Amino acid sequence: MKKVYNFSDFTEKNYKKILNLAKSNNYRFISYKEADRAKDKYIILRHDVDFSPHRALALAEIENNMGIRATYCVQLGSFFYNIFEREVKDTFLKIKKLKHSIGLHFDSSLYNIKPFKKLEDYILYEKDIVEKRLGTKIDIFSFHNPLKKELNIVNFRIAGLINVYNGFFMNKMKYISDSNGYWRYRRLSDLLKDRRYDKMHILIHPGWWQRSAVSPWERIVRCVEGRRRSTYKSYNKLLGDFGRENIGYD
Repeated sequence: MKKVYNFSDFTEKNYKKILNLAKSNNYRFISYKEADRAKDKYIILRHDVDFSPHRALALAEIENNMGIRATYCVQLGSFFYNIFEREVKDTFLKIKKLKHSIGLHFDSSLYNIKPFKKLEDYILYEKDIVEKRLGTKIDIFSFHNPLKKELNIVNFRIAGLINVYNGFFMNKMKYISDSNGYWRYRRLSDLLKDRRYDKMHILIHPGWWQRSAVSPWERIVRCVEGRRRSTYKSYNKLLGDFGRENIGYD
């Protein structure tokens, strides 16, 4: 049977519908820090920003307009964006200004972490950089493409940060993810309509959510092409600002 990926799910219009559905079913949106003492129906909403901070800002604005707070995890080693670029930094600062939390999206594959107990040192290293660059305190982190040994870590906190892949968040509530541009388990809208789960842990990757329905590959292409155009523009502006020749530029 041919797989159905529901590209139309991943649009801004449908994102608003999903959030409205959650609110109409009396879910509260809470932070990771509140989860251990929350009693009623709730959703923890996290965004791992693997690519496209601009898409992250678009979703952050939608959430803010609906009175919803989420956590946006910054990936220091992404090859799609760099928080040391002024525009990227400003984008995350806008997200922060919308009352969302900032977390760390940690990619252990960037380092040769041996022994594994040194993991804390590398998490603290990245935490310190992101905190200083964005001027915000970080309380939580998520692993990027987590390894099995990382998923098996039982610690609620690592390096003082809440580990969102701890068993409490993965086993005590319903977890759903849109990794790679499709629903990994069930469609989020179907889960919300079921009303079976009082506690939900939702991972959204903002880059997958566009204005119109397109395939995951097309979403990546859009991101890369947008970054290419932005880099060209920045280079041309730099030469113009310093009154230098831009040889070969038409």
